[in-house]
Amino acid sequence: MRNSDSLPSVFFEKEQGFSLPTKEYSIPDIDISLQPIRSFKDLFHLKALTRIIRSPIVKNIFSARVINLSSIESLKNARRSLEDVYFRDYETSIIHIDEMHSINVDLSYEIRELKKDTYYLEHGEDYFIDYISKLYNKFDQHVTKGLEFLDNLHFNCFITDRDGTTNNYCGHYRSSIQPVYNAVFLSRFATLCTDNPIFITSAPLKNFGIIDVSVNPDSVFVYAGSKGREFLDIDLTEHRAYIDPAKQVKFDELAVKVGELEKSPDFEKFFYVGSGLQLKFGQLTIARQDVTHSIPEQESASLLQNVTDIVRGIDPDGSVFRILDTGKDIEVILTIDGQNGAKDFDKGDGLKFIDSRINLRLDRGPHLVCGDTASDIPMLEAVLEYTDDVYAIFVTKDAELAKRVVQICPNTLIVPSPDILLTILGVAALTIKRKKGRKAPGIFL
Repeated sequence: MRNSDSLPSVFFEKEQGFSLPTKEYSIPDIDISLQPIRSFKDLFHLKALTRIIRSPIVKNIFSARVINLSSIESLKNARRSLEDVYFRDYETSIIHIDEMHSINVDLSYEIRELKKDTYYLEHGEDYFIDYISKLYNKFDQHVTKGLEFLDNLHFNCFITDRDGTTNNYCGHYRSSIQPVYNAVFLSRFATLCTDNPIFITSAPLKNFGIIDVSVNPDSVFVYAGSKGREFLDIDLTEHRAYIDPAKQVKFDELAVKVGELEKSPDFEKFFYVGSGLQLKFGQLTIARQDVTHSIPEQESASLLQNVTDIVRGIDPDGSVFRILDTGKDIEVILTIDGQNGAKDFDKGDGLKFIDSRINLRLDRGPHLVCGDTASDIPMLEAVLEYTDDVYAIFVTKDAELAKRVVQICPNTLIVPSPDILLTILGVAALTIKRKKGRKAPGIFL
């Protein structure tokens, strides 16, 4: 996960155990200028450039260094380039798939997060929190309640989902580059308030996965993709769970046949909206809808039926694959052996696999688990198998989901948005009584 733009730093240790940089800091070697965005290729390239800009900004903040003003201007230019698309043709946003096909897109996430970042960098954290507080109802009440809920606790494990939990939903996964403010709040909490901070996501680990959209400093988080079937530990070593070779053969066949759908004009758009097509380790995901529901329901249902037919053709008895339809994504997951026969691999299985490799000491609480959908519940249930000393924060407005989580874990807080959760975590890290513990290289706190 180390970037080519990063420069080495030299540190000395103070008695408190905090690292102070004494030499160099990171300056991105590119500038982003105003540029036309006409295709998905243009969009994804621009967002990749923002990652190259954002990553060293975060490193410099944690190294107590100044921010290069040209970096802020680059982020502004990226936002302006996207706004040109968003407000073009009487607010009709058109992105071209190829010379023959185009699609309306919602770029509000990309524009909004770039706007937040530049405000954060220009005005500082106090003014930034005041700024985002105006975007949400009862923001201050939620944050105050969250700080009381965390109660200055230091957590053994901080286990969290990404999209919809710590990151606002984006209409295109490749565009969902982590904002600077997001990385600062999360990494500060992970460093000061936890011993084992872990992302567990359904997205791939890399190519194109959670590593490619994150800008947290190296060696702060364990990154687990494919629901935990693959992960990168804090020493940047990759781990992968065992997959039956016979099942892998069928998975490869599935990937080829689903990939062929892109050649059809009826299905081409699904490879660009939302999650697109993601070939994960032991799992395939293809979007059938985005967060703004821009795909007509009949077309979305047609894709679901076609993918289901492909799966049933390869696996007639359902022993190799499980199909999970989230409404936005179709997830096809390789099964594993369960107590009552074959079952799909979930985030609870992923957490146990991570524990088997790096010993999280799950029997020692307290732990904090964060999620936003029913697919995050298995990792909460898995932790509760080891200890009752578990806290949960779920980001949801779904009353039924909230009720279910509270029944499973009484120590649960429900919040309505990722930004509120981020603020709770970021502010909690400033108020907790600091203790000696693992500090990632380059973190000055």
